[in-house]
Amino acid sequence: MIKVAFYTPSIPDYLADSVLHGLRELLGANVVDFPKADRLYKNCPESIKKHIRGGGFSLYGLLDDIDVDRHYMHSRILNHEFDLVVFGNIYNDFGSFVELAPMLDPNKVAILDGADTESMYPYSGNWWRHPAYWFLPRANRFPYFKRELTPRTTHYRSYLLVPEKLCRMMTLPGNIRPIAFSIPAEKIVKETPAKQKLFATHVVDAEVAKHLAGTSTIGLFASEAEYYRDLQASRFAITTKRAGWDCLRHYEIAANACVPCFRQLDKKTARCAPHGLTQDNCIIYNNHEDLMRQIHSIDEARYERLQYSTLAWVRANTTVVRARELLNALHL
Repeated sequence: MIKVAFYTPSIPDYLADSVLHGLRELLGANVVDFPKADRLYKNCPESIKKHIRGGGFSLYGLLDDIDVDRHYMHSRILNHEFDLVVFGNIYNDFGSFVELAPMLDPNKVAILDGADTESMYPYSGNWWRHPAYWFLPRANRFPYFKRELTPRTTHYRSYLLVPEKLCRMMTLPGNIRPIAFSIPAEKIVKETPAKQKLFATHVVDAEVAKHLAGTSTIGLFASEAEYYRDLQASRFAITTKRAGWDCLRHYEIAANACVPCFRQLDKKTARCAPHGLTQDNCIIYNNHEDLMRQIHSIDEARYERLQYSTLAWVRANTTVVRARELLNALHL
């Protein structure tokens, strides 16, 4: 069984944390998180969990705290103890990356970039503004998995010198791969729940929310169980692009057998996460009027097909599936 060294970010990161969860589910103690990602474990203190965005719902506090050796990680990596080194958040881990990169085998490294920005390490303004960062080692030799992957990513990589229209026709380097968030399989409903209302209470689209009585643009749920019960009782739930296109909310909606309604999803480019959401498994709408027109045209048979396809989509986007995809992409 392969052995993985996983550099964890110091702050919650849905991409890094979901991939780590999936790898640990697959490989157990052969995955060494360094430093320990306390937020992912069942014994995570409430003082930590309550500060996680979204209340720590869906992804956190799930792993058994098994015994792993986290000592002398740099030395063990350089002594080839691990088959794979994962930098969970390159913005957070770039110090370790800079230190280790010249000595790492590119075939045994994965760089994760779950940032909301379309730019990459080290091509965004955060790096340009500091002359000391201008000559940092690039990641061009290593597989680089990016979530918000759009033509603007190429634009940033040219230091904004190549016109964006031209960037749309350019291909990205082969080391750059798409990736997306995922959700633990245990959070997906085992049976389809009875639906009691049309829309879930939390409506993140303000233009739609003002037309729907009894909804709110603010999350009102004190617990994950309460949030999930509301989704399970609802036929549809509203989601949108937030800071980035991908959002854990998309997966939470689908995991509770609720059909997502995604505002202007058709404006997302194909390589940008989330992947696989189409008119077959969600409602893609432009505004409230368009949304309601589509909703009212859906008969029960059509709804059941949508719901079935929604569940199929989320089952194809569990943390274990994502971890396997990562390992397969690296031929491990």
